[in-house]
Parts: sequence; structure tokens; C-alpha cells
Amino acid sequence: MRVIHTVIPWTIPGDDVATAAAPGVRRHPDVAAVPAAGRRPAGAGRGRVLRALRAVAALLGLGAIGGYVAIALLRLGYAFPLEVLESNSLVEVHRILAGQPLYVAPTVSYVPDGYPPLYFAVSAAAASVLGQSYLVLRVVSLGSSLACFAVVARLVGRETASAPAGLAAAGLLAATYFAAGTWFDVARVDSLFLALSVAGLYTARWMRTRRAAIMTGLLLGAAFLTKQTALAEGAAVLAAVAAGPRRRLAVPAALAYAATVGASTLALGLASHGWYLYYVFEQMSEHALNASAVGQFWAGYLLPTLGLAIVAVMLRVRRGPGVLLAGCAALVVEGYAALVHAGGGVNDLLPAYLVVALLAGLAMGDQPRGMPPARASRVARARTAGWSGWAVGWGWYPRRVGRPAALAAVVLVVAQLAVLAAGSRPGRAIPSGADRAAGLRLAAGLRALGGTVAIPADPALAVMAGLPEIEDQFAAVDVLRASDPSAKATFTRSVARAVATRRFTMIITVIDGDLRGFPPDLPRYYHRCPQMPLLGIPPAPFRHGLAIQPVSVWLPVGRGSCAVAARALAGPLAAAGSPALADAPSRSGGPR
Repeated sequence: MRVIHTVIPWTIPGDDVATAAAPGVRRHPDVAAVPAAGRRPAGAGRGRVLRALRAVAALLGLGAIGGYVAIALLRLGYAFPLEVLESNSLVEVHRILAGQPLYVAPTVSYVPDGYPPLYFAVSAAAASVLGQSYLVLRVVSLGSSLACFAVVARLVGRETASAPAGLAAAGLLAATYFAAGTWFDVARVDSLFLALSVAGLYTARWMRTRRAAIMTGLLLGAAFLTKQTALAEGAAVLAAVAAGPRRRLAVPAALAYAATVGASTLALGLASHGWYLYYVFEQMSEHALNASAVGQFWAGYLLPTLGLAIVAVMLRVRRGPGVLLAGCAALVVEGYAALVHAGGGVNDLLPAYLVVALLAGLAMGDQPRGMPPARASRVARARTAGWSGWAVGWGWYPRRVGRPAALAAVVLVVAQLAVLAAGSRPGRAIPSGADRAAGLRLAAGLRALGGTVAIPADPALAVMAGLPEIEDQFAAVDVLRASDPSAKATFTRSVARAVATRRFTMIITVIDGDLRGFPPDLPRYYHRCPQMPLLGIPPAPFRHGLAIQPVSVWLPVGRGSCAVAARALAGPLAAAGSPALADAPSRSGGPR
């Protein structure tokens, strides 16, 4: 110690051994004297308040996660779509298990969703063991969302040296469940995309070896294979790594990422004769911009939902790890770009909610990033890289900074969690007995009627009933609103041929606009029945933003009976003499 201090004549704060060994050694000028025994260090009381508030935030966060899990478990086994876009996900899993291609020309029989295949492949692997149902796809989403919360908690906890701050950040993300349209547990790609995105961000932040760099590239590539908007995050994170102190690891990470993205794109593009490229890369870029959503992203969604947390972020996050900040910026850009295009939805806000929760968690820390807790040994603290503080000799020695700002950030996060909890509406997320009964009656009626039944709003219902596949109306609308004339012409010609040849034994419409893409001369070949089989069933409250209307039935002109079809679809309601099923005169004068 004497030899060291002859070269580096500064002592470490609290290093009484060094001071005793070298009594003439000068203390660092910025270091306050160590408090005498029995005296309370300055700021100790404020530190206890901060720890107590963090504990409160962590408890609220755990409550938000627990509430989300409870609701998700109650919804998990619902046999019908919780969100109308779930239906095509089940159809795509069915196609994978049947050995059919995912990416084909759009026809009246099938139109794929415009996403890469990873979520559907993972769900198909689970369904091959557990059976084909919405439950399996939702288990994948639920598990992905919980993995996302765990990585957020670990990342924030490691950066702030505070496990409660990590739990609070994860809980803040979970608390946006209702603001995000109860999207975390539905059978869609978003939760898996978030989990892989934040996992790639975590490994990029803390990678130290070539193997970790390769894992970073693979995780970012997997995020792209789940949702193509992840291209922005991958490019931003790898650029930040290349510009930072670990630039030697940027090459293996970039190679792994490029191999994942490039090889999958080449293979799927060739196998689909180019249709994969159309759905994943071209389709959304051809959609018109939604001018009303340009400002709505901030003023209509982000600020009203997480305004207090955003203030907490602005208080503390002035600078930070470049990799984290680059990844967070890219995630916000991804969500914004998706929302402002026609067809954007509330699920496009999830990356932004993730970023705010992550940065708000970092704002709750009062220690330099990456520093171990105060109870850790001096050796453990000395081995931690990336501290901010002052230079002493050959290392960086930490000091607590910005404790008042951290205290304010924790108060804001606690308030934000409380506000989000007050706005939760569990009853609107859980299907009622009437919803289940209506779905069961409709499925039983389809099995009884047989034939080729077109249900554009819920194509999985026909598949579950053992009937031929039919296009999903929402995937078809994405084709119709794009500018590619060949894809639109392929789809509309297919629909027109099916209508002209009376291919469908019945067309059932459930939602406004179900017949988009159908030819204008549809009434020449099909007539609409006056009966509305499920008129007495209230709209499903968990289907957000859609005008649910009673089922309408179209039958081929000169074929079938409207009364028979209505009785079959309504099941026991008909036997009970429901006025909704009374044999009213036909408005079109056609057969009943």
C-alpha cells in the first residue's frame, strides 16, 4: 500500500487502512471526510425515505403484474377470439401444422398476416403437443410478456443496483395492460416481439465476450423474425455498439444479425415466389399515412397514459449507456411509424410503453449505472465497469448522485402506478357467459350446416368446425389498402369467381365492412336473410374499437332456407321462441 501511494497519492473514501499505512498521503480534494463514529452521515435520512418509496413502488409493480396474470389466466381458455385479429393467427398455425405455406398469393381462401413467421412457428410447435386452440397461442403470448417483465426488472435492477426499482419498472409496463387494449396476452406477435427486443437490448448492454455478442445478434434477428419493425432497433443498437468502447464485439454481433435476417429473407422469399417480401416489406410501406395519428401518438396515447412517468424520465435521464438510449429511441420510432400508417392500432404503442417504463426505472436509481449495492465488498465494487464518479489512480470509484431527483422520480412512478391501477377495468377484459354461449351456438350451427361457409370476420371459426378455410377480412383489407395493383387484382378476381360460381353455401357477416373486396353485384348471386340469429346477444366489451353487430346471413339465390339457417345458428334460442328469430317476411322478397 505504501508503494502504491508513493505513485498515486490519493486515498479512497473510507480507506482507513491506507490512511493508517501512509499517514502523509493526501486525501482526494473532492472527497468529504468520513463521518466520525456515532455520527449519522449526511443524507442518510433521505436515503431511507428513498428506499422506502422504492419498496412501495415495487409492491405496486408486483400488484400490477399479479393482476395482469390473474386476468390473463381467466381469459386463457376462452374458445373464441378475444381480439378480432386473433382468428387469422390460429388459421396460420393450422396451415403450418397441415404442411401448407404461409405466404401465398391473396385469395378468397386465405390471406396471410403481414408479419414474419417466428411467432406462428413457435405457436405451431406448442400446438403440435398441446393441440390447436387459442389457449396454446395465448400461452405463448403470456409467457413472452412475463419474460419481457423479467428482463426489464433485471436490466433496471442491474443499472441502478436496486431490485425494487427493477420491479417497479416491470410493474409499470404491466400496468399499461388496459391502456394498451389488453394486448399482452392475446394470440398475436407483439408480446414475443417485445420480449426478444428487450432481451437483445440487455445482452447488447452487458456483453463482454464474443459468444455474448453472437447471442445479441441472434436475439435482435429473432425480434425481426417476429415483427419486421425490429429492423430499426437492430440497426441502432449495433451502430451504438460499434461507436462505443466495445466496438470489437460489434463485428460478431452484426454478422450474426445479418446472417439471421438475410438467410431467412432469402429462403422465405424464394420459397414463397416473392410473396414473403410483399407481405413483410412492401405492404405496410404502401399504406397511406393517417394524418390524425401523427399527433395522436403523443397527445392522444402516450402522454395521457404515462405522463407522470415521462416527467420522471425527464428529471433524471440526461445521459446514459449509448446502447440503451439508441435501442429505446429505435423502439419509439418503430411504434410511431406503425401507428401513423393506415391500419395502425393501439398495439403499436407497446414499444413506447416499454421504453418509458424502462427509463422511468433507471430514473429511480441514485447510484451510478452498473454499480453494485452498498453492501457489496470493495473488491466487487472495484470490478464493476462503467461507473461514473471521479478517477482515483487506475479505477473509477463511485459516488451517489442526484438523490433528490431520484426521490422525485420514485414519487412520480408511484403516482403513475396508482393512476393506472385506478383506471383498470377487469370486467371489460373477461368474456361473459353470454359471449361463450353465443360462440358455442354459432360453432355448433356451422357444424350442423356444413358446406363452405364464409365468415370473413372470424375465419378460424370455420376451421374449428372442420370446414374449408376462408380469407380473413382484416388481412384482406391490408392488401386492398396497399398500392400494389397486382395483389389487389389477384384477390378481387378470386372473390368474384367464388361469388359468381356460388362457391359458398353461406356468407356470415359479423362486423361492419365484412364484405370489403366482394363484387358490387353480390346481390345478383346471394340474398341477405331478414333474420339476425344473435340479435339478443350484447356486443363483446373486450373487442375494442369495433362496431360489433348481430350476425347477418347471406344465402345463394334460389338455394337454402333462411329460417332453417337461422334456427341452426341460434341453437336453443330458436326453441325458446326468441323474437329475434321470428320468421319475419323477407325484405328482398326472396326465399326464407
